[in-house]
Parts: sequence; C-alpha cells; structure tokens
Amino acid sequence: MREKINDFLTIVIIIPIVMLFLLFFLPFIVIHKINYYFEKKKTDKLYIDYLLKIDGHKFFCYNNRKDVQEFIEKQIIPTLPKDVKLIFLDGRTPKSEYTESFASTILYRIQNQVGFPYLLRIQEGSVLEKSINNELYNSLNQGHNNEPLYDAINKFYQ
Repeated sequence: MREKINDFLTIVIIIPIVMLFLLFFLPFIVIHKINYYFEKKKTDKLYIDYLLKIDGHKFFCYNNRKDVQEFIEKQIIPTLPKDVKLIFLDGRTPKSEYTESFASTILYRIQNQVGFPYLLRIQEGSVLEKSINNELYNSLNQGHNNEPLYDAINKFYQ
C-alpha cells in the first residue's frame, strides 16, 4: 500500500513540478539557442571575410612543450621564409601579431589535429594546414637529421 502512495505522490507532485520547471525555462533555452545560432553565423562570416582579407598569409604555429620549444626556436624558426608569421601557443593563450581571438579561432578550427607544430596557409578564404609533428619527432629521434623536416616545411609554403 505504501508503494502505491509513493507512486501516486510522484505522479501528482514531482512530475507537475518538473513540467512547470521545463515550461518556465523552455523559452529562455529556445531564445539562447536562436541567439547562439545567429551569433555563430555572424562570427563565421567575419572570420571568412578576414581570411579573404589576409589571403596568402602563412603561419607557423608551435606550443610551449618543453622538449621541443627550444629546438623550434633555435633550429626551425630562423630557417622559415621571411613572410611566415608565428603563432606561439603559451598554454592556452596564442601569442602573435594578430588578435588573440583570430589566433585562437584559426588554431581551434584545425581539422587534422595530429599535434604541434602546424604549418598554415590562407588560400581563397580557407586555411590549408599541415602538422609537422611526425617530421619533427623523427628529426629529433634520428640525431637531428633535419632535412626531411625542412623539406616538408619548404614544400608546404611554396
């Protein structure tokens, strides 16, 4: 008998409270989703417009991973073409001559997230990307045979 009373109380009290809660917050949730949709659309358009504006720009993106940061800064960066811009990811904060929001967006949207460092090139409003993580670690593990690494970098930027 007690179970039937508990079931009845659940149906009569808890379910209506949950329904009222959902009915009250549903408009806010819908408005938030609609607002998010239009804000994302606007942000995406601004991003693509900016990519078109900086068409042809090249980026070298690396992070502060201790075992390779010094190697990258001493061995790779000095050999990069002069028109390649750097994006350094210091923890979660991108540092570059571009705005932090642009640098964050370009890094966040990398499709093939294999690992840093990344080579990026802007072409006709889209970002071409290549991770040289494999080439970098092969170079480090093979006694600093850097030629395959430099070849991959030069091939991508040409």
